[in-house]
Amino acid sequence: MRHYELVVILSPMLNQEQASDTWGKIKGFISNRDAEIFHEETWGTRRLAYSIRKGAHHFLEGTYHLTRFSTETPFNKELETFLRLDEQVLRSMVVVGDPPKPVSETAAVVAPPVVEEIETPEEPAVVVEEAVEDAPAVAEETPEETTAVVEEVVEETPAEAEETPDEAVNEVEEVIEETPAVAEETPD
Repeated sequence: MRHYELVVILSPMLNQEQASDTWGKIKGFISNRDAEIFHEETWGTRRLAYSIRKGAHHFLEGTYHLTRFSTETPFNKELETFLRLDEQVLRSMVVVGDPPKPVSETAAVVAPPVVEEIETPEEPAVVVEEAVEDAPAVAEETPEETTAVVEEVVEETPAEAEETPDEAVNEVEEVIEETPAVAEETPD
């Protein structure tokens, strides 16, 4: 059995009822050829990447529909001709698709795993209390170490870093004045 995917872009000028009728004609054409439709989805109206001219109109958006079906006898050329002649269909594409997944695989992917809650004994609370009692001793050591590291970094910093903000602004202005104005030049 062959599996196909069909994507159709319908005219956005159709109202809800007309779009349903057109989509029903397409599904009827597929069903009349002994095909089984196993998935159907409407993606809604979306902006097109480029304008499509159909008749006297240029369309910038369209309503997308997707269907997956399987059949014993290939009729994709007939389907393409049918869709090309329909004025309500802006574009369509029929491709060979993957077979439908069995229900058990689909359910395994969709259903989240079940996690049972396990009651824990009261002993871990005692361990946490012991760890908290040890924590202040560690915290008392860190300020001295931090101060030593900061003093080392300050000593290694060169004296040039003690520049005032006015001096830094003057240096930037000098660089700007020395830079040629490339954007102002126009080619002849």
